[in-house]
Amino acid sequence: MFPTLFALGLVGGFVSGLLGIGGGIVMVPLLLYVPTALGVGALSMKTAASLTAVQSFFGAISGAIGHKRHKRISVPLAYAMGGSTVIGSLSGSIVSVYLTSKVLLMVFAAMAIVAAVMMLIPIQETGSEPEVERLEFNKPLAVLVGLIIGTLSGIIGQGGAFLFVPAMLYILRIPTRITIGTTLVVGLASSTAVLLGRVGTNQIPYLMSAILIAGILIGAHVGSTMSQRTPQRVLRGILSVLIFLTALKISYELLIA
Repeated sequence: MFPTLFALGLVGGFVSGLLGIGGGIVMVPLLLYVPTALGVGALSMKTAASLTAVQSFFGAISGAIGHKRHKRISVPLAYAMGGSTVIGSLSGSIVSVYLTSKVLLMVFAAMAIVAAVMMLIPIQETGSEPEVERLEFNKPLAVLVGLIIGTLSGIIGQGGAFLFVPAMLYILRIPTRITIGTTLVVGLASSTAVLLGRVGTNQIPYLMSAILIAGILIGAHVGSTMSQRTPQRVLRGILSVLIFLTALKISYELLIA
């Protein structure tokens, strides 16, 4: 089981570093099915969810460090969107008590599908991106986008990182690589809250997590380095596929709800 967890940590960390979105959509099915397929044991959904919380947190940190090294993180943008995202997530969690979850899942799935389609729209970008220190963006709009995505995430209990990427690219007009790096920082706030909740309720299998983290740190470093060398069009194509898979996952949850 331990070598398998290490390998899966490499995969999850690589996805986080390469694409800037949490590896939960990748990690949960891998943790549930790969160990069983290899005959090394089986993990329950509760354990897989706890390990995914660990992966999301450490993957975001390690990936963000890698992108920071390459100067691909806009701190002002991260503050603008991250702050409003936290407020929106808290508000959404409270409001969710009074709303029908099935309708909200339908809306969220529709938004994810729209986001996946948006990712296929060509973007006119030059070969070189502007210096991150000189990046200009619409701050009020960034705060509003963070508030809306954070509220949706809080309402239905799903991570909104896969919505931040198309929002930054197509609404705020942020260059691709800076979008990926900054999304990691924005998503770090929510992943921290989730991890603290798991730790506080004693749901973390620490030995398994330590093995997973070792793979995550290596994978995220490699992923962030590869992200700088991969053509922007290819990065957007991979992101589109993962966002579409997220939409399918939410739609499936809607059907079985």
